[in-house]
Amino acid sequence: MNTRSIAIACAVASALVMASPGYAVTIAYVGTEPGNGPSFATQNWSNSAVAKLFATGTSNTYGKNGYWQIRPIAYPPSSTIYSPASGGNDLGVSAGSFPTLSTGTSSLIGSMSGGAGDYVNFNSYAIYRGPDGSALYTQGGLSVPVNQGPFNTPSGSNNGYFGVTATFTLTYSGTVRVGVAVDSVNDGTYAPNYVGIYSGSTGTVYSSALTRDGTPDMAVFDIVNPAGETFSVSQWQLAGTQSASAMSLMTFDVIPLPEPSGFSILAAAGIVGGLFVRRRRS
Repeated sequence: MNTRSIAIACAVASALVMASPGYAVTIAYVGTEPGNGPSFATQNWSNSAVAKLFATGTSNTYGKNGYWQIRPIAYPPSSTIYSPASGGNDLGVSAGSFPTLSTGTSSLIGSMSGGAGDYVNFNSYAIYRGPDGSALYTQGGLSVPVNQGPFNTPSGSNNGYFGVTATFTLTYSGTVRVGVAVDSVNDGTYAPNYVGIYSGSTGTVYSSALTRDGTPDMAVFDIVNPAGETFSVSQWQLAGTQSASAMSLMTFDVIPLPEPSGFSILAAAGIVGGLFVRRRRS
């Protein structure tokens, strides 16, 4: 085999690798899990008995590979929370009272921090299940000012403002499903019109338009091949309605990539092998 044949074969092999799923960093909006009746799926994120639209695997739950449930108070509530949070906070994990319930960072989640704002939890807030799928909590949130903008949103040109509620890194090379629960504070004034996830590689990817009505929603995204990337979760409100917006829960679930079939491997080998044969005959 001459040098030119080897070079062509390597180019073909490289093209096959680059064309394989998961090569580029991507963010895709999957859908929004509702929080209204009869199933209240968002609030039942950890309850396997309640049907979910976008849960992965067979457990019918979210957060199997990580979760941050922000500042919940056992139901019926015995207190309230209104506490400032500086930028780069730990989303309330180290709070002295009613701390955030979390798996913490791991080999999947390299880091996690919250934006500057306020931790809030009042008695009228939505009732969520805890991580065990059973216990009930009045759900808290990290509320951030929505004052950065105006910028483009799916609704039109330069009509949106945003605030960042969380920044995280992922170290897993594959697909991770990320859920972001919002509109849990009993007043749609403090909910987003859109949830966005941003990376330097992709820009901002938005959810569909959400209804700001005091009923929880979980916007669900798939992040593909994120190893080493940093992502920001943003709450977007439209011009004229912006104030603050609260995030109550983040969940992480790995979606295993299917094993390549024997046929695919042989087909790829056949392309390169056939090229070798043709070059030898020429």
